Amino acid sequence: MNRTVTLSILAILICVSFPYQAHAQDGKGGIKGIVTDSLTGERLSLANIYILDQGSGAATDVNGFYFIGNIKAQTVQIRASLLGYRTVVEEVEIKAGQIIDQNFELAPTAIEMEAIEKTAERRLRYDTEISTMPIGSREIEIVPATVESDLFRTISILPGVVATSDVNSQFYVRGGGGDQNLIILDGMTVYNPFHALGIFSIFDADAVKEAEILKGGFPAEWGNRLSSVINIRTKEGNRKRFSGKINMSQVSGKVMMEGPTPWDGSWMFAGRKSFFDEVLQEFVRQETPFDFHDFMGRVNVSTGESGRLSLHVLNTADKISPLNRFEPEYTWANSAYGMTWFQVLESKYLIETTFSFSNFKGELFPRENPDLTPRTSEISDVYFNGSVTYFQDNGDQYGAGFMFRLPGYKYSFVNSANFFIEEDTKNSETGMWFKYKFKQWDPFSIEIGLRSDLFALVSAHSSDAFEPRFGFTWDITESYAFKAAYSRVHQRVVTITNEDDLVSLFQTWIPVPEDDPSQQADHYIVGIDGDIPFIPGMNFDIQGYYKDMKNLLEFNREKVDANDPDFIQATGESYGMEVFLEQRATQYYGWVAYTLGHTIREAGALTYRPRYDRRHSVNFVFGYKPAPDWDFNLRWEFGSGLPFSQIVGFYDRLLFNGIFSGAGYSTEEGEPYTILGPKNAGRLPSYHRLDVSASKSFNLDPITLSVEASIINLYDRANMFYFDQSTGERIDMLPFLPTVTLKAEF
Repeated sequence: MNRTVTLSILAILICVSFPYQAHAQDGKGGIKGIVTDSLTGERLSLANIYILDQGSGAATDVNGFYFIGNIKAQTVQIRASLLGYRTVVEEVEIKAGQIIDQNFELAPTAIEMEAIEKTAERRLRYDTEISTMPIGSREIEIVPATVESDLFRTISILPGVVATSDVNSQFYVRGGGGDQNLIILDGMTVYNPFHALGIFSIFDADAVKEAEILKGGFPAEWGNRLSSVINIRTKEGNRKRFSGKINMSQVSGKVMMEGPTPWDGSWMFAGRKSFFDEVLQEFVRQETPFDFHDFMGRVNVSTGESGRLSLHVLNTADKISPLNRFEPEYTWANSAYGMTWFQVLESKYLIETTFSFSNFKGELFPRENPDLTPRTSEISDVYFNGSVTYFQDNGDQYGAGFMFRLPGYKYSFVNSANFFIEEDTKNSETGMWFKYKFKQWDPFSIEIGLRSDLFALVSAHSSDAFEPRFGFTWDITESYAFKAAYSRVHQRVVTITNEDDLVSLFQTWIPVPEDDPSQQADHYIVGIDGDIPFIPGMNFDIQGYYKDMKNLLEFNREKVDANDPDFIQATGESYGMEVFLEQRATQYYGWVAYTLGHTIREAGALTYRPRYDRRHSVNFVFGYKPAPDWDFNLRWEFGSGLPFSQIVGFYDRLLFNGIFSGAGYSTEEGEPYTILGPKNAGRLPSYHRLDVSASKSFNLDPITLSVEASIINLYDRANMFYFDQSTGERIDMLPFLPTVTLKAEF
C-alpha cells in the first residue's frame, strides 16, 4: 500500500473518531426538506435555502433535497429562493439536538426588469466540492442552436472543456481523452451518446432537467473514468396537469409529453425522429443520408412525503448509408433501463439506490466487398449502486455506498497488422466508498473519502484498489471561498481509437487486459470563488489544476508485425488555469469562460501534444429577454490553433503486387503516399465564430407557438478543420448557416 493511500486512511480514521459531543447541550439543531414547483410539483434543484439570522445556508440537490446543520436553537427566518421564482420566507423554531422538517413550494414569476438578489447558488450547493458545474435548461436554451439545442454543445463551451470541431460534439476535459468521460443518464451508463457522426448528442434538450459536470476532484461516490463525470437528469414530469411540446427543426421532429399519475406521481416521455438531412450535409460536406431516432421516458411514484421511486428508459438508433456504394454502412444503437429510489428515513438518513441495464451496439458493414466481415462492437452493462447518508444536527455528514457492475464485451475488427480479432468476454467490478464531511470548525469545511475496488485487492495490481479523495473549503467571508481538492481515479475500460482520426466512425469498447495495470489519474486543484462587488448577481470562479496520468493505453503506430502489440502504455500530464464569470438575472443572463491549458503525452520514445491540446480558449455567452415573448441570444468563441502533423512531401510507393505472381513489378507505377513530419508538431490557425439567435412566442391560449431563428458563423469565418493528407487541400468547418425551428407548447 503506497504512502498516499496510507495517509488518506489515517486521516479518515482521525476525523471519524473525532469526539462527538452532546450537541443538544451546545444548543444546536438542524433543518431539512424538499423544494418543489407550485405549478408542476417538480422538485427544484439549486434553490437557495438561507438562514437570515445566522448567515448560513445550503442549496437543494437534484432531488430537491436540502440539509442545514449547526444552527443555534431559536426561532429563525428561513428564505427559499431560485431565479425565476418568487422568494418565500418562513419562520421556523430550531430545537436543540433535533432536525426539523421544512418543505417549500415556489411559484414561478413573470419577467422582472431589474437584476435579482443572488446568494452564491453554486457555492452554497458545492460547499466542499470543486470543479463541479451544473447546467440547467436555461443554460442550454441561451446558446444559439447548431441545428438543434444540445446539451453537449453547451458543455463544450465551459472552462476546461475543448471541442476540436464544429462537426462533432465530442469534447475533451482538462487534457483527457474522449473515452475518459463518464456519461450517466438517470443512473444509467451511456457508452455512445451521439447522433449522426457526433453532430449532436442523443439527449433531447426538451427532456433534460439539468446536468452536473464534474471535471476533477471527484467525491468518493464517483469513479471508473479519469477525466469527468456528466450526470444528466431528465425532467420528472408535471404532477398537476397534462402538458407537452411539439418541435420541428430543419433536421428532425420531436414531441415531449408529461402529466400526473396516481399515488402522487408523474410521467414524462420524449421522442425525436429525423426527417431532413440537407442541413447535415453542411457538416460532412457530402451527400450522406442520415437516419436516427431517440426515445426517453420516466415514471415516478411517491413513497412517502419525501421519497420517490422512478423507472427510466432510453432507446436510440442511427444509420448512415453513404450514396457511394464503396463506402461502408454504419449502424449503432443504445438502450438502457433503470430504476432509482430516493428516501429520507427518520429525519437523519438519506437512502439512494440505482439498478440499471445498459447496452450499446455498433456495426460497420463494408459494401465494396460482400465477403468482408463486418466490424462489430457491443457492450452490455448490469449495474447496481446503493448509498446511505447520515446527517448530524451539528452539520456533519457521513456517507457510504456499495456498487456492483457486470459489463460484457463483444467485438470483432481487423487490427493494424491486418489480422481479424474477435472477442466475447465478461468482466466484473465491485466497489465500496466512504466519505465524511466535517463542518464543525466554521468557517472551514473538510470532506475526506476513500473508494475501493474489492476485486483489485486480490489481483496482481492491488495498488489499484484504493482511491483517496480530499476536499477543503475556507469561507473567507460570506461572499468569498477558497477551495482545494485531491482525487485519485482508475479506469479499466477504453475505446480502440486512433488519436490521429479526426472523426472516429467506429468505436470499440474493450476492458484493460488483466495483466496490465488500470489507467490512473491524480487530480490536484485549487481555486477561489465568490461575488463581484458592485455588480448584483455576478460571481466568479478561478481554478488552477494539475492532472498526472499513468498507464494510458494508446494506439501503436509502429506496429508492423503480428507479434507487436496493438496498444502501448503511455503517460501524460495536463495543467492550466480557468476563469469563469457569470451574470444571473431574470431579464439577462450570460457568462465568460477563459481557459489556459497544456497537455503532454509520452508513449515510448515519442513525446507529443494530443490534437485536443488547446492553449487558449475564450467563450462569451449572453441571453437577453426584453419581454416575456422575446428572447435574444449570442455566443462568441475563440480558440488558439490545435496541433496537427504537417505534410512534408509525397512520393509514389511501390506495393510489389506482382512479385509472387510472376507478373513482375518493374513497370508498376505505385500509389501516392504522404510523408508526415513529427507528430502534431504544427498548429492550425486560430478559430473564432459568432452565433446569434432570436425567438418570438405567440400566446394562443391554450397553445403557445414560438419561432426561433439562428445564424451559425454570422460573419462567415473560414475556420480550418484539417489538411487532406492525400491532396494537401484545406478543409474548412461550418460556413454561414441559418436555421429555423418551430415550437408549440400546451
